[in-house]
Amino acid sequence: MKDVLCRLAMSVAAFAAMSPVAEAQQLPVIRDRQLLVDGKPYLALGGELHNSSASSPDYMLPIWDKLQAMHVQTVIGTVSWEDIEPKEGQFDFRAVDAQIAEARKRDMRLVLIWFGAFKNAASTYAPSWVRGDTRRFPRAVVQGAMTEAFTYEGAMPKPVLSVFSPELLKADRAAFVALIKHLAEVDTNRRVIMVQVNNETGLLRDSRDRSALAEAAWKAPVPTQLLKYLSTHRSTLKPELEAIWSRKGRRSSGTWDEVFGTDWQAEEVFMAWHFARYMEALAAAGKHELALPMYVNGWLGPQEGQPMAGQYPSGGPAKRVLDVWRAAAPSLDMLSPDIYAPNVKEVLADYDHAGNPLFVPEAQFRTGDIFWALGQHRAIGYSVFGIEDGRIDGQLAQAFSALSGMDGMIAQAQAEGRIAGVLLDDGKPAVIKLGDYTITIHETMALLKQMLLDVGLQAPPPPPPLPSETEGTTARPAPGDGRAFGLIIDEGNDTFLIVGKGFTADFAIGSKLAEVDRVEEGHFNAKSWLARRVINGDERLSVIPTDRIGTIRIKLVRPAPS
Repeated sequence: MKDVLCRLAMSVAAFAAMSPVAEAQQLPVIRDRQLLVDGKPYLALGGELHNSSASSPDYMLPIWDKLQAMHVQTVIGTVSWEDIEPKEGQFDFRAVDAQIAEARKRDMRLVLIWFGAFKNAASTYAPSWVRGDTRRFPRAVVQGAMTEAFTYEGAMPKPVLSVFSPELLKADRAAFVALIKHLAEVDTNRRVIMVQVNNETGLLRDSRDRSALAEAAWKAPVPTQLLKYLSTHRSTLKPELEAIWSRKGRRSSGTWDEVFGTDWQAEEVFMAWHFARYMEALAAAGKHELALPMYVNGWLGPQEGQPMAGQYPSGGPAKRVLDVWRAAAPSLDMLSPDIYAPNVKEVLADYDHAGNPLFVPEAQFRTGDIFWALGQHRAIGYSVFGIEDGRIDGQLAQAFSALSGMDGMIAQAQAEGRIAGVLLDDGKPAVIKLGDYTITIHETMALLKQMLLDVGLQAPPPPPPLPSETEGTTARPAPGDGRAFGLIIDEGNDTFLIVGKGFTADFAIGSKLAEVDRVEEGHFNAKSWLARRVINGDERLSVIPTDRIGTIRIKLVRPAPS
């Protein structure tokens, strides 16, 4: 009888482990460059709130309904150190709890940003009891000509704490751990799926901190952990970092100047190591309480107008020092770019590096970039900044609606290399290879214009400008993305799924074009493909809309072999 009861108990436990209730208790995890939520692939598509919005639950109430109407499934909210610990050791998590409760009502997911000691290379979110005690929490010291570029007459200074302060690390870590402990207690069905550790860290106005604590660290030996990492991963290092290490003969020991030199490039490596070790300490301690995926975001650099570290935050997770961060902070699941520059394709390629999962936590309202990131770089998510300014009838909302229900399909296609992104920046054709097929992509309006010119007819007038994508507090409303963009997924058996706007696709094997067998227009829900209509006749010549985002499934007649 005892054996029977034991087996029965094991069977009940096994059943419970497979039940939806138990499945919902699984922690989100990043595995094989995929984000799994409740054990299933998940695309974190949505937007980041303005920095101060989430500090007031009342202010946020109408925003939640708007985000739901925009088909946003992931909201990046904020947690400010000064708000949750106004007095040392006394915590107030009401604003955090309100975000979780509202997300739960709408079946949304949250990513929380910890605005701790560092936010945009300053310390404006640290509590008064931290900023006001410069003896216990010393400031960073900067010097040199670069400081003049950041000095404006009448501008009040921003506090910048020193990342080398052990007391600052202790206090920041204690508050962060308190937050994660609280999430473990109250977020029982895991609305929070990731946590960002501080925000756009690094040092402005100089390439390194010159405080007494920093000077002592600069004169100390380079940690063996970093040098071993450089040696082990030499073949995959970013070329900029490999060049810095090489110019001193790839030394395996020595002080920072002996190994890397004394210019701004060497000092950026130095600052990157120490900022990364600081964030590693927070992430490791937080994961000890609740093992949520954690990441940091980076202010881009070098970039136009900011060619040197210090003009962009020195030591932050910029492209030149990504490998330093990977060596110093193994508890971080990924290093993420904030993209406000026009060279989006280049930035995405920079951060799609050495297995780093790609997640964009901040970006402009440019819908096409989302599709490129998903199709070309296996992105697990993409977020625009100031999402509450978006329009419920805007292009971005269309994109979120079209992509909803496709998480598993896109993730599997990413893992198997059966997906490609379309983004025609200059109107020129693009060529994609998927399976046996070569796919030539044309911008629909450019192709129509050329066809009319070829037969001596007047080209059509240019389309009217797209309506504004944003409303509300945005100073300059963002227009909808006028480029042709989308995703193409190879489903096998000569069938392709296409989501996007403004392009045509010609499929060929070798030199032979395929014929169209059947085209269905439709969309996905959480379970399956729902066909709306069959497109036939002349309408097959341009099956992707030019004025909105559409989804089609196209079946081809495979060309006969030669």
